[in-house]
Amino acid sequence: MSEVFKIECPECGEKFDAGSAFNAHIESTKKQQEEIIKKEAEKKFKSQLESKDKEIDKTKKEAEKKAQKDAEKKFKSQLESKDKEIDKTKKEAIKKAQDEADKILKIKLDAKDKEIEETKKLAEKKVQEQFEKKYKSQLESKSEELEKNKKAQEINETRLTKRIEELNKMVSQGSMELQGEVQEERLQDYLQKIFPEDDIEEISKGVKGGDCIQNINYKDKSNIAQIYFESKDTKTFNEGWANKLLKDMKEKGIANGIIVCSPSCMPTDFNRQKSYVERHGNVITVIPFIKPIVHAVVNRIRSILILKSRENKDHEIPLVMKKFWEILNSPSFILPVKVMVSEIKNMKEQLDKDKTSFLLSLSKKEKTIDNIKDGLTDMMLPLINADRNLFPENILIPQEKVKKLRSEERTVTEENIKPWMKNLK
Repeated sequence: MSEVFKIECPECGEKFDAGSAFNAHIESTKKQQEEIIKKEAEKKFKSQLESKDKEIDKTKKEAEKKAQKDAEKKFKSQLESKDKEIDKTKKEAIKKAQDEADKILKIKLDAKDKEIEETKKLAEKKVQEQFEKKYKSQLESKSEELEKNKKAQEINETRLTKRIEELNKMVSQGSMELQGEVQEERLQDYLQKIFPEDDIEEISKGVKGGDCIQNINYKDKSNIAQIYFESKDTKTFNEGWANKLLKDMKEKGIANGIIVCSPSCMPTDFNRQKSYVERHGNVITVIPFIKPIVHAVVNRIRSILILKSRENKDHEIPLVMKKFWEILNSPSFILPVKVMVSEIKNMKEQLDKDKTSFLLSLSKKEKTIDNIKDGLTDMMLPLINADRNLFPENILIPQEKVKKLRSEERTVTEENIKPWMKNLK
């Protein structure tokens, strides 16, 4: 018996007989594949449907959550506003009730305070009356004694105040004197240091005059010229210092003087570029106590005085001429001349001031007179305009002017009548 033809399935590897069995197997395999495909499709679509359902549920929940949040957000502000309004209303009601209660309580307390005060005053008045009645004479005696003690205390306080003022004044003067002495000593030490060849003569304390004199020595000649120094360490400059120093210079016969001030009390016309200012021509120089400036100014004046001394050496000239020349160049002649020139200048300035003041006063007086005239005119015009028969029209014109006007009218009238009289003749 021959073998039946076998066919192996390429899909599952199963062997079949040729013929119908193969077709049946194919159909069965096809159905199985269809079932598998159907199940896979169902599984796939089921998972997609479940995913879509989940997505729809998620979207629905998010929409519900968002709607809830929007609703909460929408009504939350309204609720907060209402809560605030309720709190405000409560607070206002409480405050109003408290204010009314405080007001009523205050009125009652004020009434009680007034009642207590009145009762207290009445009681005090009653006690005082009883006390005064009982101790009136003793009180009068004690009052008189108290008044005496008070007056004595006032007198003692006044005396003590005056004494304290005197002591303060003495302390202040002592401090200022000490301050001035310190600057004097510093100036003298500095002059001695920068001009060791000269003699710095100190003027004793309490002696009338300046602070020191610089006696200038040159080579083998001693005391060929002098410079008078005055030291001031105060807050403000006094123009009287220059006048006093000039008088002291005249008494000592010294032609040049220097006022050394603290930098804070320089005069208003102090020239910072020149570093000094002059008074009474160039006789007195005012400088600040700044060492380089002191050195420069004193050295310049010293050099000029040495040069003059060298120029004024003996020449073969008559004795009388020499004597006159010495007098003309001596401080006893130069200083009074410069003082007179300075006084003339001051008098001219004062005369100009007086002239300006007089003209200003004259202008003010004329203006005042014009104002009085205008005021009188303004006062009288309504009366004149009210009734011209009551007041003459020329009441506001001065009598001298009225006489002048009448004279002019008479002259005009005569000149007009004369030609007419000639025609009649």
